[in-house]
Amino acid sequence: MFPTASTAGYAAFLVLVLGAVGTFAWLMIARVRLLLNAQPIDRLDRWGERLLGVATHFVGQRRILAPGYRLAGIMHALIFWGFLAVALNTLHFVLSGLFRRPVFLPFFGPDDPLGSGYAVVRDLFEVAVLAMVASAAFRRVAIRPKRLTPSWDAALILSLIGTLMLTDLGMAWLPSPPDGILFGSMWWLHLVTLLGFLCYLPVSKHFHVVTSLPSVIFRRLDTGSLPAMDIEKAAEAEKFGVRGFEDLRWKDYLDVYSCTECGRCQEACPAFATGKPLNPKKINEDMREALLPILPVLAGMRPKQGVELPVLPGGVIHEDVLWSCTTCRACEQACPLFIEFVDRIVGMRRKLVLEDSAFPTELGTAFRNLEKSGNPWGQPATARGDWADGLGIPMLGEIDGEVEYLLWVGCAGAFDARGQKVARATATILKAAGVSFAALGPEEQCTGDPARRSGHEYLYQILAQGNIATLDGYKSRFRKIVTQCPHCFNTILNEYPQLGGRYEVVHHTQVIAELIEAGRIRLQDGAALGAVTYHDSCYLGRHNGEYDAPREALAAVPGLALVEMPRSRERGFCCGAGGARMWMEEKLGTKVNHERIGEAAATGAGVVASGCPFCMTMLADGANETGRQERLQVLDVAQIVERHLVRPEGT
Repeated sequence: MFPTASTAGYAAFLVLVLGAVGTFAWLMIARVRLLLNAQPIDRLDRWGERLLGVATHFVGQRRILAPGYRLAGIMHALIFWGFLAVALNTLHFVLSGLFRRPVFLPFFGPDDPLGSGYAVVRDLFEVAVLAMVASAAFRRVAIRPKRLTPSWDAALILSLIGTLMLTDLGMAWLPSPPDGILFGSMWWLHLVTLLGFLCYLPVSKHFHVVTSLPSVIFRRLDTGSLPAMDIEKAAEAEKFGVRGFEDLRWKDYLDVYSCTECGRCQEACPAFATGKPLNPKKINEDMREALLPILPVLAGMRPKQGVELPVLPGGVIHEDVLWSCTTCRACEQACPLFIEFVDRIVGMRRKLVLEDSAFPTELGTAFRNLEKSGNPWGQPATARGDWADGLGIPMLGEIDGEVEYLLWVGCAGAFDARGQKVARATATILKAAGVSFAALGPEEQCTGDPARRSGHEYLYQILAQGNIATLDGYKSRFRKIVTQCPHCFNTILNEYPQLGGRYEVVHHTQVIAELIEAGRIRLQDGAALGAVTYHDSCYLGRHNGEYDAPREALAAVPGLALVEMPRSRERGFCCGAGGARMWMEEKLGTKVNHERIGEAAATGAGVVASGCPFCMTMLADGANETGRQERLQVLDVAQIVERHLVRPEGT
């Protein structure tokens, strides 16, 4: 007799199924309502890219199988693909219980060719899943990777998955017909395990089984900009940034739900790697632990009266954690589920800065310099053009007509000794190529990146609006803006549109690579320079996806040998300057730039090439502080190209 053929068996089946589905639905109501009540965010655009991501990242498990995680990735991917393969069989199982006899979809019966083929595939995947479950258990018990959070939760989930596979294989391979005692025992055990797994998911870290698909669909497609803030509304409400859970957007909640605690983010994080208190995974764990007890209140299912909602910055998340972040987005690049951290971290910094005036002492100096002088160095605006002395660089406000490029020099290019050399090299290359360009000189001021990344949104908007007014005044007189600083590049390109400033912006390495390819400049032999390794700027690379142009420009120098560091391109390791860390003392742990310069030195290269003034400063300081300055030179890509220009006679 089939397990649900009897009245008692059928009644037990209905009670178990309806009870489990009802429990799951009840648990999901609060979680879905919380998303619906959260702050809005637009993730309903570019559906072609979003659906392509489902194929590559959800079904294809692309990030799970990322370099450096192949074995663990294969293990997880086979478990995931096994579940997909078994899904049809699970449907058959539930339908059979409902109709009290074996039921199969059309063409998938045991005597159908398609059904027979599917049965083989199903069995193979179930064996593979069992093997992977055993491997996962061995890794957690014997190997114990540091990035994984030890928990009984993982052991329970692995046990449930293993039980599901074993019972399903047992029912398929039993020689007796599906009415014996052994079959019935396996059938009921499979049902109870399946329904228990369903009920447990919403309260487990394995909730990602449910949320992984929406996490991939609604992933961030543009990584360059921070969330916009209406300063006037915030001032009226006397509430700036992220104070508590009620200030989070629905994608932030989805991220907290989805974290698998796999630890890839913590392994990628430069702050964690150098002993800082920041661990991106721990942020999710702490927020989830604080969220679950008050979830019904936030979801509007219980009254708020008498309930004290936790404060996130300085409460759930320690201030030192927030100030340790370099906003490099390495954690986000590493996350298989596209969890976002930087927006939440900067949102909490906004609260600390604008509401509490609680920020590292050194930032106070940078803020005052930005307010008074329009640059973090505190130098007078009248000195902004001094870098160009003797080069004959025109200032846009002093000439008539149009130019191809407006050269955005940036604060480092104007006031920092190293940056000035880069600015001069860039200008020399443009002149050698016959490019028409001009600079702004005293009319330029800081883009506001340091203020925005540190949470001082008010100061950022003042600086940005001033620059936008200047740029709009000249908009008809230049085609593109070329920047030497990836932070300027990112801010003008991706963040000024939030305030109405829209411009075509290119990085100087992109322009240099284009000029070389077009034959507008020629380069002479650079073999004497030896091996060169390129350090990827986080704000040019991960934030804006540009990895090739700097390498193409370097590779165009004849005889130059380009070698890669182990962590490069998407997996590049931060220099430590981003997120306004350039203006803060590194008091905890070891220095990030020491870690990175050591990696550069290990390649055997004699030159570290950079495309960012902040990176160049950090790397050069790292070389000096670790005693490598004599054998490891730090240069910008523009400096290397400029040194190897084939110059016309008489120049």
